Amino acid sequence: MEFYGSDIVEVLLSTKSMDRMRAKLLRYAVIPACAVLLVAPQFVQAGCYDKRSPGMDWSGCKKTNKMLDDSDFSGSRFDEANLADSQLDESNFTGASLVKTDLTRASAKGSRFDGADLSKAVGYRARFQQVILRNSSLTKSEFIRADFNNAEIVDVDWSKSELGRVDFSAATLKNVSFEFSNVSRVQFAGARLDNVDFKGAYTYRTHFEGVDLSRVVNLGPIQLQLGCGDEKTRLPEGLSAPQEWPCTE
Repeated sequence: MEFYGSDIVEVLLSTKSMDRMRAKLLRYAVIPACAVLLVAPQFVQAGCYDKRSPGMDWSGCKKTNKMLDDSDFSGSRFDEANLADSQLDESNFTGASLVKTDLTRASAKGSRFDGADLSKAVGYRARFQQVILRNSSLTKSEFIRADFNNAEIVDVDWSKSELGRVDFSAATLKNVSFEFSNVSRVQFAGARLDNVDFKGAYTYRTHFEGVDLSRVVNLGPIQLQLGCGDEKTRLPEGLSAPQEWPCTE
C-alpha cells in the first residue's frame, strides 16, 4: 500500500486528536474519583467533631479521657463509640443509644439514662453511682466490677449480662430482670429489691447479707445455696435458708 504525503499528515493529525480525546476523558473520570476519595473520609468522621448537643451522633467515635460532665446528650447516638476513662458525671442520656459502647472505667455519677439503650455495652469498673436508669435496656452488656451504689434502677432489662462483682449497695431496683445473667459476688448490701427477676441467674457468692429478698421472683434454693446470706436475710415465701451459708469472706 502506498501513502502520499497528505495521507500521512491526516493520519498523524487523527492519531493526535484521538490521544487528546482519550486524555480528556481520562482526566474527567479521574478528577471526580479523587474528589470522592478526599471527601469520603471527612464525611464518615464528620460527627466525631460535632460539639456536644442533644440528638448528635458520635457513633463509632473515639472519645477517651474526655471531660464531658454536665452535658445534655438526650436522644444522641454513641453506638460502638469508645468513651473509656471519660468523665460523664451529671449528664443527661435520656433516650440515647449506647449500643456496644465502651464505657470502661468511665464515670457517669448522677447521670440520667431514662429510656436509654445500653445493650451490649461494656462498662468494666465504670462508676455509675447515683445514676437513674429507667425503662432502659442493658441486655447482653458487661459491667464487671462497676459501681452502681445508691442508683435508681427501674423497669430495666439486664438479662444475659456479665455483672460479676458489681456494687448495688443502697441501690433501688424495681422491675429489673437479671434473667440468665452472671451476678456472682455482686454486692446488694442495703439495696431495695422489688420484683427483681433472678430466673437462671448465676449467684455464686452473691452478697445477700441483711437483704430483703421477700419481693424478688424466680430465686431458687440452689441459687441461695450458692450465695451469701445471714440471719437477717429475708427470703421469698416458700424458701428456706441453707443449713450453712457458704461464704466466709
